Formats: sequence, structure tokens, C-alpha cells
Amino acid sequence: MRHDSKFTGILASLVLGALMFFVGCGQAPPAADPGADPARAEALRKEAVSLKAKLANAQSRLDSLREQLESGDLLPATGGLSVPEILDELMEIKLDSKNRRRVQRRLGYLFESLALQGDAAVPLIREFLNRMEDVDFEVQREDESDEERKRRYSRFRATLNFSQPPTLRIGLIDMLAEIGGDHAEATIAELLSTTGRGFEIAYAAKIIQGWLGKDAYRTEALAAAHELLLEPVEAVGGNQFDRVSKNYLFMVLDMYDDQTFIQSAQGMFINDDGRIDRTILDYYEDVGKVRALDAMVQAFRSGRVHEDDMDNLAEAASRYAGINPQADQLFRDIMTGDQYNMETKLDAIRSFTQSDGDASTPGVPRHVLQARLNLVNTLQYDESDLMGKGMQLLALQLEAQISGERQDERKMRETASRLFRDMQKRESEERRSGQRTPSRQPTIVPAP
Repeated sequence: MRHDSKFTGILASLVLGALMFFVGCGQAPPAADPGADPARAEALRKEAVSLKAKLANAQSRLDSLREQLESGDLLPATGGLSVPEILDELMEIKLDSKNRRRVQRRLGYLFESLALQGDAAVPLIREFLNRMEDVDFEVQREDESDEERKRRYSRFRATLNFSQPPTLRIGLIDMLAEIGGDHAEATIAELLSTTGRGFEIAYAAKIIQGWLGKDAYRTEALAAAHELLLEPVEAVGGNQFDRVSKNYLFMVLDMYDDQTFIQSAQGMFINDDGRIDRTILDYYEDVGKVRALDAMVQAFRSGRVHEDDMDNLAEAASRYAGINPQADQLFRDIMTGDQYNMETKLDAIRSFTQSDGDASTPGVPRHVLQARLNLVNTLQYDESDLMGKGMQLLALQLEAQISGERQDERKMRETASRLFRDMQKRESEERRSGQRTPSRQPTIVPAP
């Protein structure tokens, strides 16, 4: 079988490069000398991380190119294209359902040719990125209207995991990481402060963290994310990634476990229709945790939140009952207030029994369960009030959880669930008939 000489040359180069990386990375890095220059030690650490990343990239691309060679899918020769010529060709790439395989192979080949240029390619890549131009490497469907394409991507969710670069600029970020070195690092870092696209900030942050460590360029990445969240920039001719730019920016806050944006996010939490922003609620739950409780409680009490979203806030805040007095009071209010429907009450109870707000430790510690049991016991209801019976069953469930009696706990939970479902069904029927009957107000018993 005859093979394209340029392709074979690239394959040989990758084999040689991988062998060199094996030699460099297969040895243990030099031990850190406590008396050595800290700057030199940090430089050695970054070099070791960079070499490991390069090795992984080289091995992956070597496997891919070998597979193409063995399958007979030959790539068109580049004819020794220069970096500007490669970039120009990448700018002209268009994928459709008919040319997809061929063009995707060509894309991989062009990117690999660019990476093999090494440091010499970095200034030209930097210049191109600063032009703020881009190409979407998406398959364009034949005879698809703009409206149909918009509908197709309306359900797109933010992700940073791709089998191949979804855009030219993202592919160039990948190539910079593969080339490595100080100049490539500085170019990706510069992108954080120049791009107005949340998608690119999130992707660049991910690449930098994988390359240099989880705290690498933390200040720069968070400053860029904060700025665009507070003053969004509209991407002219934007794509599905730009449509969910805010999601990507909050993803950056999540990457660096940044809690400094909690207060600023509060002003964006509720929209004009009274709906809460799910992206911000996720940020509060995943990153803010108990520090974001005040923002969630204020939103709950604001009177601005749509009834359909009250249950989400109740569930999120009740995770901290038994831990935080503010959460305790909110739970009391939810359980005793006629203005809160059964769905809101049930979500508060469900969260109350299953979580303490710490996802790293499943379940609820006994001391928190005991504090919650004490909280439930401060509520007294009239004997004929079904909510009072529900609270009694909830107390018995908590007692069984504390003692470890799983069978009793399951029995109490199932009995309480049936009762609460009946109450929810009754409430729904009353709403449909327009004759909702107010429940009796309980008495709050002061804690001893």
C-alpha cells in the first residue's frame, strides 16, 4: 500500500517525539531542594506538568494517526504549508453531511501540522486569536433554515468535553497547550483578558488547570468571568455556546470554587417574571453552600419569586436546618405558613431528612438529625390537623434514623409520604374548585 509521504513523515515525527517524552517523563523529576530558589523550583514543577501533558497528547494523536494509516483513509498532502496558509485553510473549512468524514480528517491533519511547527507557530496563533475571528466546525444540514437550526440548538447545554474542537479558536487553544512553553502559556493567559466569550474563558481555564494545576491563573480567570457576568458582551453572529455564555462563566467560578461572587449574583437571581435563575441556584448550592444561605432566604422572603420556584428554594435552604439558625427559622415558616403550598413543604422535608448541604459526606450526621428532631418538636398542632400528624411521623422517622433502626425509619417514611401525598391531592382538588380551606396555625414552642 502506498502512503502519503507527508503523512508518514508526521507519523514518524510523532513517534520520535513520543519516545523523547517517554525518556523525559519516564524518569522521576528531581527532588525539590528546600534551600533552592523557589522560582526555579516552581519552573521545574511547571515543566514536569507540561511534559506529562505533551506526552499524553502525543500518544493520543499517534494512536489516531496510526488508525487512519491502517484503515487506508489517506489525508491530502499539505505540500509543506506554512502557518499562515494552514490558518487560512482552517478559516475556509465548512462541514456538511456529505463531506463530514473527509473534512474532519483534514481538520485533524491541519491542526497536527500546526502543532508540529512548535514555538514558531505561537506568535501567529496569538495574532490570529487577537483578530477575534472564528469558524464553527459544525455539520451544516442540507436545506436547513436559520429558524430550524436555532430550534435544533435550543436545548444545548454547556459542556467542555468534545471529541474534536467545535470551533477554530478552541482548536488553536488545544494546539497551544500541545506546543507548550512559556510563550504558549502567555498566549492562553492573554486570551482570558481579551475575549468577550464566556465559552472561551471556561475552556481556556480548563486547559490551563489541566496543564499547570487547579489554581493556575485563578485571579485572571475569575476577574474575566466576574467582568462578563456583570457586563455581558454580545457576540455578533454568536452560536449555541454564546447563547449559554452565563452558564460557562459560572462554570469558571465552580472550577476555582469561587465564593466571592455570591453577593453580586443575588441581584441576578430573580428575573422580571419572578423565576429564579437555575444557573445561579446551582452555583449557590455547589459552591456557595451555607455562605449563600442568606441570598436564598432573602429571595424566598422577597415576595417576588414565582410559586412554581418556591419549592426549589425551600429544598436548597432546608439542607442547612439544624446547622444554621436562619435555615431553622425558614423551615418553621414553611411548615406553618398557609402561603406555602404542599409541594414547597414536601421539598423542604425531603431535603431536611436527606442532606446536610455537604455532598462530600452523603447522608446527615446524627448530631444534625438530633437538632432537626428538636426543631420539629417545637411545632405543636391541633389533634385534628393532618400536618400535625405528618410532623409526628417525621419526628418518628428522625428518631429511627438517629438510632439506626432502618426498618422503622423506612416504615415511618413511607407512612408519612402517603399522608403528605393525600394532603397534596386534597390541596390540588381545592385549588381546582377554588375553595381552598386555610389550615390551622400551629403554636411555636420556644426552645428550652
